Amino acid sequence: MIHPQAIVEPGAKLADDVEVGPWSYIGADVEIGAGCRIGPHAVIKGPTKMGKNNRVFQFTSIGEDCQDKNIRVSLQSW
Repeated sequence: MIHPQAIVEPGAKLADDVEVGPWSYIGADVEIGAGCRIGPHAVIKGPTKMGKNNRVFQFTSIGEDCQDKNIRVSLQSW
């Protein structure tokens, strides 16, 4: 179910059973798999692909620029 106050851009691909909470934004180049639940106020921009049964909590940003420009993390250092 997509809440009527959520924004899902044309071109976004959501499985039939995906739940999207109010005031969330799903961008055009986003794919969300079956069983996923997107909480309220979440922002998901693309290119982003999510598999099955993920839960995105409220006020989460995925596929967006880092909000703290002072943090520089290299995935190679993990």
